[in-house]
Amino acid sequence: LVGTKPAPQLAKAAGPGGEGGLADLEKRLSKQLADAIAEKRIDIEMDRRGLVISIREAGSFPAGSSDLSDAAHALLRELRSVLTEVGNFVRIEGHTDDVPIHTARFASNWELSTARATNVIAFLLESPALRPDHFSAAGYAEYHPRVPNESDANRARNRRVDIVILNPGANAADPPRTPAAP
Repeated sequence: LVGTKPAPQLAKAAGPGGEGGLADLEKRLSKQLADAIAEKRIDIEMDRRGLVISIREAGSFPAGSSDLSDAAHALLRELRSVLTEVGNFVRIEGHTDDVPIHTARFASNWELSTARATNVIAFLLESPALRPDHFSAAGYAEYHPRVPNESDANRARNRRVDIVILNPGANAADPPRTPAAP
């Protein structure tokens, strides 16, 4: 966009000193969302991609549905306010367990995981302060489990939507394409 200044990006997670953009954001979110973490509705962790905020299915989506619950709306409102302060690219990833689904709405876990990710983005982008060109959605179905799908408890952990605030290095590895000039 001509005449617009790019939003600042948080720095990659800091080294031994523990200082730096995403590491500081992780600490801040851990305090701000302590109740949701204690209730096991979300998990927050750093990985090689950046800061990952995992929203568990329980309490966020009805089973086999992509509709956000009222509790999910409240949680996403809090996250949306934080994301307006962050210039990093954000990927929303939908995940399911390995139990096959086949309903009138979803033919497979691919459709369910993608619909959940898309609904989270749609809700977040109701804020005009967020840049849609900094968001992407991905559906991974059951193929990126957190833990082996060997029990009901493990399957429940795998049913989630991850909000990944990408560190600059992760975004550079997979940059968005710039449209060619007419």
